Amino acid sequence: MLCAFSWITCPAPALPCHTGGDIACAVQAPGAVRLLVGDVMGHGPQAAGTAAEVTRVFRELAGCADPLHVVATRLHAFVAGRDCGEEFVTALLVSVPAGDRDAEVVCCGHPQPLLLRGGQATGLEAVAPAPPLGLLDMAGCRPRSWPLGAGPGDSVLLYTDGVTDARDAAGRPYPLAERAAALSGGDRPLLPALRADLLRYAGGALRDDATMLHLRLAAESSGSDGRAACLPAREATEPSAPTGPQPPRPDLAARATAAL
Repeated sequence: MLCAFSWITCPAPALPCHTGGDIACAVQAPGAVRLLVGDVMGHGPQAAGTAAEVTRVFRELAGCADPLHVVATRLHAFVAGRDCGEEFVTALLVSVPAGDRDAEVVCCGHPQPLLLRGGQATGLEAVAPAPPLGLLDMAGCRPRSWPLGAGPGDSVLLYTDGVTDARDAAGRPYPLAERAAALSGGDRPLLPALRADLLRYAGGALRDDATMLHLRLAAESSGSDGRAACLPAREATEPSAPTGPQPPRPDLAARATAAL
């Protein structure tokens, strides 16, 4: 399967610069492309530092051939082992493999992704969440991988709760599924359109950082050599704060190594 992805972050003006805890990053692994969207509890320099560290560790862990749930378990161990009090991180981990294997997702206390298909946006409710990273031991459970439920021709929207927690003047939350469905069929790339729509809805300013990642899937050609690949990105990506995750690197547009 082929994939393309981009992400965008809308910083909250009310928060001090570089203190957001949103995470978005991608890693090319053996036979797969792996993605992470997460949100560190709280705000401030500690949250921003944790976001940067979780991003760094995910890139190290996800670049190996371990199953996705093992990557999530080890990322939890890193968060739980930090001497930062009762800190936790909600996270969605996605793996898009080479060939005809299904994409996988691990949900750790994070908002469920949206499946965009045929002009409609539906929540992937079949993905059962585990507790957030850093709190798994307290619940006595471990992360589990689930089929993403998306295939060639579909796209998936991952996001942080800063998007759905945004309010209009009447206090109503942003209707992300409705707006994503309406905007996904337009001529304008989805993420810039959603960002502009979100800011208009919230009166031009957000109370919390809001991050969205758009993942598009396509079938491999009949002449494919069996390797996973990234499609050329078509959407503009706005970087997160310098202390947080950085935009996709050019090398992620290269082909992944052979499928396992």
